[in-house]
Amino acid sequence: MVQTTETTEEAASEGQPQFFGTTVSNLCSVLPRPLIITGLLRELMVRHFSKAEYIETPELAHLLWQSGEKTPILISSITKWEPETTERRPAIIIKRNSYRNRRMGIGDRNQGPSTDRFGDNHYTTFWVGSHTLFCIARSGGQAELLATEVQRELHQFHPLIRRSALLHRFQVTEVGAIAEVEEATENFVVPVTVSYAYEDRWVLSQEAPVLRSLRLSFVVDC
Repeated sequence: MVQTTETTEEAASEGQPQFFGTTVSNLCSVLPRPLIITGLLRELMVRHFSKAEYIETPELAHLLWQSGEKTPILISSITKWEPETTERRPAIIIKRNSYRNRRMGIGDRNQGPSTDRFGDNHYTTFWVGSHTLFCIARSGGQAELLATEVQRELHQFHPLIRRSALLHRFQVTEVGAIAEVEEATENFVVPVTVSYAYEDRWVLSQEAPVLRSLRLSFVVDC
């Protein structure tokens, strides 16, 4: 989960701005990765639904998130979701989709000088992935309203999300068709998918020069 200088509950009670971002120090040790993005998306949704004035749709203004089981709207990752709890209230369930590698250089080596003055090799690669936020409600109309609310929130703040989460790209790419929820009867769901791209860098440090580890007998035996 994304760590912040204050908890979401504390920030919501103190009336802090709707989007508070993340600091570079929260992410610089591990850099962006799918689990962190799951936590970031949940944090953004919890913050958005913490105050009525943050919610654009009047019909959803009463869905104010609370810490605990009595919250009128459930916001959770799919790994912690219990379908039976969704039958009684709206929910936003966050699921990580697959992510794939996109190489930008030969052997992931840095473009340009790939070796520093110590002889260490520097590498860079890019990962592209997506998350889906499933907006669930008892009626189809409420599910549509909830999905639109989520889509607009993420789309409007996408430049700040991208910059503060150290991403190369972050955008809402699709709002899917409405469907019935198989796991929770008499509920409807509208999926909202966001895609992102982030950079992964690393250095391989040699403990000894390459030629020092090459035995002459090995060459002779070839």
